[in-house]
Amino acid sequence: MFTLGESGRSESRTTLRSPKEERKDLTQLRKTLESRLKTSLPEDLSEALSNGTVLCQLVNQIRPRSVSIIHIPSPAVPKLSSAKSRLNVENFITACRKLGVPEVRILCVCSDVLLCKLHSVLRCVTALLAVEEECPTHHWAPASSTSSSSSSLLSPDFLLFYCCVMALLYAAYCCLLT
Repeated sequence: MFTLGESGRSESRTTLRSPKEERKDLTQLRKTLESRLKTSLPEDLSEALSNGTVLCQLVNQIRPRSVSIIHIPSPAVPKLSSAKSRLNVENFITACRKLGVPEVRILCVCSDVLLCKLHSVLRCVTALLAVEEECPTHHWAPASSTSSSSSSLLSPDFLLFYCCVMALLYAAYCCLLT
């Protein structure tokens, strides 16, 4: 059985929304993104979101390095190719899944973002933020900040092994010199 996200369909395609509801969604999405990213977005929000860059930055703000590569437009080429835009959006949706956003709450597929269906994007962003609020300490911190991983590298057994290897290397070096 396919979920809506896997089958490529979106609930937003079956629901007609009034212009007033669309404006409300647009305003809500703009406020959410601008407050989380601490930046002002362009007037045409749908155009800014359609390449996936802002969405990838949002998920990386919530959990650093969730999206390792973000394709960003350059001043020389201000519009990303459709392939790079699609990769950004796919990376965003994949990161949402990895962060624990339930599949039934994502309901946002690449075509929704690329075709500027803001209601679907708003639902997905809201679900992502809700997951972060539900478990703010859930594995969001980078692994390097934990002291247990660094102390295991300096265990007595490791130090003994390291000293033995260095002694053998020193002995081999001395043999080569004579």
